[in-house]
Amino acid sequence: MPAPKFTHDGILDATAQEVLQRGTAVTIGDVSRRLGAPSGSIYHRFPSREELLVRLWLRSVQRFHEAYLAVGDGEDPEQALVDMALRVASFTAQHQAEAVSMTLFRQSRLVDTAPEPCQDEVRTVNDTLHARLAELAQARYARVTPRHLTLVRVAAIECPYGLIRPYVWTAIPDWMADAIEASSRAILGLGDTPAT
Repeated sequence: MPAPKFTHDGILDATAQEVLQRGTAVTIGDVSRRLGAPSGSIYHRFPSREELLVRLWLRSVQRFHEAYLAVGDGEDPEQALVDMALRVASFTAQHQAEAVSMTLFRQSRLVDTAPEPCQDEVRTVNDTLHARLAELAQARYARVTPRHLTLVRVAAIECPYGLIRPYVWTAIPDWMADAIEASSRAILGLGDTPAT
């Protein structure tokens, strides 16, 4: 049996490139033209534009997690967290279309609005990431409190993402890695002193 001409990943790749150019205004027609495929070939695999974009978002998040978690397995928990924070910048620079695709949705909102076939995956997509951050928090602070978990999340995810977000569509400044490392270490250090 011959391989399908327009594959699941091929359609998502084309969609990612269109998102990079058009943002949330991308249409099935745009993807169809990029692929040189009839729109029916896309609808055969993705019943709606919304499901196509959610599937792209999920694949982008999963690919990011694979790269992100791969650098977070060192013996020094603080260095592992800093390396993970730095991976936000390097992944964005190396995989701009996927980084832009991750800005399409926020999981907290998508949980309630995702097409039914995507709901379970949307709900659990960050579970492995959160479990690893909890392990690193335990290793870094020994006695983990909700404050420690928050500081780890801010240092390793929210801070680097906040610094990178304005540059996702353009070039990342050459000082970004230094800024991410300095801020992540400073935030992690806040967990070494009692909350006031």
